[in-house]
Amino acid sequence: MYIKVYFILAHKNPSQIKDLISLLEDNKSLFFIHLDKKVNQNEYKSLIDNSSCHFVKNRVSCTWGKYSLVQASLNGMKEVQNFINTNFKSAKYHFIMLSGEDLPLKKNDFIHDFLKTKTETSFLNYWKLPYSKWWGGGLFRFENLYFFQYKKYSKLNYWINRIIKKIGLKFLLPLNRFMQQFPDFNIYGASQWMILNEDMVAFVLEKSNDNHKFNSIFKYVLAPDELYFSTLILNFDVLKQFPVDNIKTHLVNFNGVDASPKYLEIEDLDFNKEDFLFARKFDPNVNHKTIARVIKELGR
Repeated sequence: MYIKVYFILAHKNPSQIKDLISLLEDNKSLFFIHLDKKVNQNEYKSLIDNSSCHFVKNRVSCTWGKYSLVQASLNGMKEVQNFINTNFKSAKYHFIMLSGEDLPLKKNDFIHDFLKTKTETSFLNYWKLPYSKWWGGGLFRFENLYFFQYKKYSKLNYWINRIIKKIGLKFLLPLNRFMQQFPDFNIYGASQWMILNEDMVAFVLEKSNDNHKFNSIFKYVLAPDELYFSTLILNFDVLKQFPVDNIKTHLVNFNGVDASPKYLEIEDLDFNKEDFLFARKFDPNVNHKTIARVIKELGR
């Protein structure tokens, strides 16, 4: 038996989450929704009444650029693993990460058949740092301690790190700690929107639980959700026992050096590229025509 498990990180627009699930519902899928702890969950539960849907119990208050997004993902993996082991013990599955602003680019049968033929494979679009497409190669994310929200308190972060460096406490900085404690490791960036098979989920949870020093380095890194999982997987899997396809399964577009992806226009869509199973981002109040085009393509 093969199951697709969609893990959806959400914090707004419950009707949009409902519509996303309706598009993906095929009686061959489960949905686990992590709602930001700051959000009233009852509003979502009353609207999304579906036996295939489960709300992650161990919720985290999520902030862009912070470790909270890593923790929310780990919590979701753990609850999915427990649920599958209890209810579908012999099943094969993929853990598919989505945001509440995602939509599929392929029909459900295509997605299901594509992943079912690759049950031993995980999909992670990754690159080694320094990376030319990231500002400064991306290593600046490790060169400071980001105690506070990057965008909201940029000056406060700047002055705290300037003091840390001036008084000789550079050894506390994440990059220095990483190089000292894991000298044989490389740092990898990746798309947060990965697809992991059940063996990889178990591996990630095991290594995360067993390596508190590794985890602690990422607690104050900038945007660790794009760094933590790829760096853990590609370094701790020394024997390369878990096949990983380095392909881009999500269509995501950026405007220049903007930290957040842009809302997609109709001309951005690419339904023909086989690797693109999903796309982000969408909002009915911003690009409703693009959403309508996707739904028409999917035959809904």
